[in-house]
Amino acid sequence: MARKSRKESAAAVSQAAEVKGYKTAVYVRLSREDERKIESESVENQLEFLKDYVVKDSSLVLIDEYVDRHVTGTKFDRPEFNRMIEDIRSGRINCVVVKDLSRLGRNYLEAGDYIEKIFPFFGVRFIAVTDNYDSLTSDPTEDGLVVPLKNLINEAYAKDISKKIRTSFENQFKQGIFFATTAAYGYKKDPDDSHMVLVDEDVRDVVVRIFTEYTGGKSMAQIARDLNMDEIPAPSVYWQEKDVIHKQKYTNLWEGKQIRNMLLNPIYKGDVLIGKTMKCYYKGITSEVKRDDGYYVENHHEAIIDRDMFDLAQKMMESKRQEYFSTRGKYEGIQNKKESLLRGILYCGHCGNKMNIYRRTVKLVNGVGHYSTYVCRRSANYGPNDPPKNVKASEIEDTVMNLIKEHIALYIEAKDRLKKLNRKPVAVGKRIELEKKLSELEDRKDKVNGFIRNLYEDFTDGVFSEDEYLEMKAGYVSELDSLEANMEEVRNAITTYSVSYGGDEEMAATFSDYIGIEELSREAVVAFISKITCFSKTRFEVEYTFADEWKAFNDLVEKRGAEVA
Repeated sequence: MARKSRKESAAAVSQAAEVKGYKTAVYVRLSREDERKIESESVENQLEFLKDYVVKDSSLVLIDEYVDRHVTGTKFDRPEFNRMIEDIRSGRINCVVVKDLSRLGRNYLEAGDYIEKIFPFFGVRFIAVTDNYDSLTSDPTEDGLVVPLKNLINEAYAKDISKKIRTSFENQFKQGIFFATTAAYGYKKDPDDSHMVLVDEDVRDVVVRIFTEYTGGKSMAQIARDLNMDEIPAPSVYWQEKDVIHKQKYTNLWEGKQIRNMLLNPIYKGDVLIGKTMKCYYKGITSEVKRDDGYYVENHHEAIIDRDMFDLAQKMMESKRQEYFSTRGKYEGIQNKKESLLRGILYCGHCGNKMNIYRRTVKLVNGVGHYSTYVCRRSANYGPNDPPKNVKASEIEDTVMNLIKEHIALYIEAKDRLKKLNRKPVAVGKRIELEKKLSELEDRKDKVNGFIRNLYEDFTDGVFSEDEYLEMKAGYVSELDSLEANMEEVRNAITTYSVSYGGDEEMAATFSDYIGIEELSREAVVAFISKITCFSKTRFEVEYTFADEWKAFNDLVEKRGAEVA
C-alpha cells in the first residue's frame, strides 16, 4: 500500500488547528467593592460583553467561562482562576480574554508576571478588551511600558479603596455603631436597626443564672454540668432552633469555656468592645487588634447584669487566675515530665473527642507524687450518672503494651507456621510451577518486543501504511501490558512461597523492629496502633495500623495450610 507523506499529514494537522482557532477562556472577577458600583460591572454584564467579543472574532472559539465572585483582585489564589491555569497547563485553553487589566488582578508585580512571563511561556494569547491590549498584535516596546503602568495604577487604586473602607469602619466604631453577624447569647439583633441589640427575654434568666451561680461560688465546669442536666439548650442549639444559624459550628453542650467567655463579655453589662478585629481589604487578611486598640462604648444597649455583679465576677476570675499562676513554680525542677504516649490516638467513646493527658504533681509526706490521667475535656459537662471519661495513664498504657506484645507474638507464630508450610513438597512443587510459568511469560514478552521492532522496520520500508502500523502496534502494546500484569501477579505469588516471607514489607519490617520490646514508647504506639476508643476504664476498642495487611497475611497462612494438607 502507498505510504502517506509526512508533509501531507503535518499540513492536515495545521489546517485543522487553523479551523479550530484559539481555544478561548473568558475570565470574570467581581469583588464585593465592585458589586456596590454601577450595574455594568456585574458578572452577567461582564460575561455578556466578553462572549459577544469572542463571537465577533473568527479566530476565537469559546471553550469555558471562569467566574470568581466576591474575590479581591490583589490575590491570585482564586478558585476559578486556579482552574483556568490548570486548563492552560493541560492544553485545554490557549487564549484568555478579560474585560480590562484590572479583572486579571490589581497586584502590579503578579499581574505583570502573568502577562509578560507565564502566559507567553505556555503560548497563551491574552486579550484585555477595553484596554485594547492583545498579546498577539501588541508592540513589545510600547506595551512593555503601558501594561505595567496600568497595573501599577490598579494596585494604587486597590490600596486607596482599602484605606477608605477601613477609615469608614473606624468612624462608625467611634460612633458606637455595632457590627456582628449574630448577637451574643442573651441578645438578639434589633429588627429595626441591625447595628443594635435587644435583650432576648427567652434566655435572659439563663444569663442571670450563670453570673449569679459563679459569684455564689460555683465553678464554671459545675455551672455547665448543671445546665446540661437541666436540659437547657447550649447557645448553638438554641440559635439553630431560632433559625439564627443554619449550620451548627459549635458544641451542642454547655462547656466551661463557654461560661468563661460569657463571664468576660462586657455586653452583658450594656457595653461593647467594637473593632477587636480589623480586615485589610487590600490583601484580604484579617488581623487581630489588641483589646486596648478597640473602641469601647459604655451604655450601648440594655444590660442584663448590673455592673456590681459583673465587676465581682471579674475580680473572682482574676483572683483564681493569680492563685493558679502562683502555684505553677511550687515544685520547680520536679514537675511531672510524663510523656503523652497516646496523644492523638486515644478518643472518648461517648462524644468522640480526643482524650488528652492531665498531669499533677503533689507534695506527699515522704516526697512528691506524680499522677497522670487521660481525660475527655468534655467530661465535666456531663451529669454524674454518666460513665467516667478518664483513665489512669499507667493503666491504659500497660494495656496497650500488652496488646502490642500479643500482636507481635501472633505475627511470629503465623510467620513460623507459613515457613513450615512452604517447606512441604506440595508448596515446593507449586513454586516450581509458578517459576516455569514466569519464564514462559518472559519468553513471550521478548517475542512481542521483537514483533514490534520488525513491524516498525516494515513500516519504514513501506510494507504497511501508517494506519495499519499503528493498529498492529496497538495490539502488541496491549498484549505487552497484559503480560506485564500477569508477570507481576506470578512474581508476587512466588514470593509468598519463600520460607522467609512475612507479608507486606512495611508490616514485616515493623514487627521485626519491635520483637522483644520491653518498654512502651511513642514510636511503638504510632507504629502499631492508629486509634483507641475508650468507653470505660476496662473497655476499649483498638484499631491497628496494619489491620488490612495483617488480615491478608493470616488469610494467606490459612489458605496455604489448606493447600498443602
